[in-house]
Amino acid sequence: MEPAIKSEQGFRESLIEAGKAFVTYSLPDTAEQLIMAGNVKLVENNTTEQLITGKPGFLMAGFDRHTPTLWLEAEYFSRNPAIRKFIKTLKPGNPITLTDAPVNEVSESTYLQQVSTITEWLRSGKAGKVVLSRLIETPFENPLLAPTLFDLLCAVNPGAFVYLAFFPEHGLWIGATPECLLSYQHQKISTMALAGTRKAGTRGPWSKKDANEHAYVADYILEKLKHTGCTSILRSATYTSNAGRAAHLRTDFTADCEATKAAGLINELHPTPAVCGWPTAAALEIIKQVEKHDRAYYTGYLGPTGNGAARLFVNLRCTRIINRRALVYVGGGLTADSIPQTEWNETVLKSSTMLSAIEKMRNLAD
Repeated sequence: MEPAIKSEQGFRESLIEAGKAFVTYSLPDTAEQLIMAGNVKLVENNTTEQLITGKPGFLMAGFDRHTPTLWLEAEYFSRNPAIRKFIKTLKPGNPITLTDAPVNEVSESTYLQQVSTITEWLRSGKAGKVVLSRLIETPFENPLLAPTLFDLLCAVNPGAFVYLAFFPEHGLWIGATPECLLSYQHQKISTMALAGTRKAGTRGPWSKKDANEHAYVADYILEKLKHTGCTSILRSATYTSNAGRAAHLRTDFTADCEATKAAGLINELHPTPAVCGWPTAAALEIIKQVEKHDRAYYTGYLGPTGNGAARLFVNLRCTRIINRRALVYVGGGLTADSIPQTEWNETVLKSSTMLSAIEKMRNLAD
């Protein structure tokens, strides 16, 4: 007997229950929710020009080179009526079992010590900036509730890229990120520097620490645009951009760029100082020494590609759903001026995007 599918949410639940790879997403400042379903392939050497100019799909890359870069080839797309026929062929079954993962959740006191250690290294000149992250574990009883969480995140984060990605061998991920890594279409690219964080609505000038943190990212992006041969580069004034309960410093960039150079620029940009630090090699080494968890796809990048375009976003404000638990990833940029308690408070503020949505989802499920 065919499953009764009465809504887009029902489509997504059926795909999860059947263990079929898919992604659903909503682009910033749009109400439209799109769905792709198909086969997941591993991508060699991260993204390539062919992924931009070829068939539609969805790209998901990890923080470091050890995490497999994935591409979902869109055999079925939400604008194609065939997806409805495809989903009706799925057989309902028991809720899936998601692969477990180590938690390595750190306490507040441990995180404060980690920040203190890193800031001492920064003052001694080991690096200019380092991004430190941590995990928060929270109950998540049923993966079939993930589409409900996705809808809630779309409702409260209209300016974000909101996604739900289910790649059976690589996990069930969901997020609402405010940061674009690169948007490419018609030989034009746009990107942004997004760094520095405080509570939305805060008045007055930004702190020296936040201004310096942002400057690292903006200067890095400008350097990479020039290095890859982009032309007609325009850099906006820096301004305050709200993302849920947090506000960030933001600088926008646009440039002319061929598809070949755009593909190379993606690899040049990632990881930016906004998610790693600066200089990159030194920051990566410090992260390796201090962080006790695998970031996997957190602070990587993801988004739709194909037909001569790409919309790629940095994977922030995200969570991985595992067996009856959700691992919420959160972090912040450290400089020599960082204050440990302030940095902890910043991660608490950033985590509120996901944790408040999960709590609301639980209340709806009760």
